[in-house]
Amino acid sequence: MGFLEPFFAGLEQESGFYFNMKHFEDLMQGGEWDEVERYLSGFTKLEDNRYSMKIFFDIRKQKYLEALDRL
Repeated sequence: MGFLEPFFAGLEQESGFYFNMKHFEDLMQGGEWDEVERYLSGFTKLEDNRYSMKIFFDIRKQKYLEALDRL
């Protein structure tokens, strides 16, 4: 998760809100992908920049891959 920390630090600085990395990690580790997107959407939108686009893409990719595993 270390490579994302600078991205989230920038979100905190720009938004003035605290990004709770522990909460975010817990949601991801629990596979709660809709909640992960909902939480992240409070800080950035998909179309905001290429970093936002990448993280939303990675979240949706993981959600898709886990869905395939359940088949």
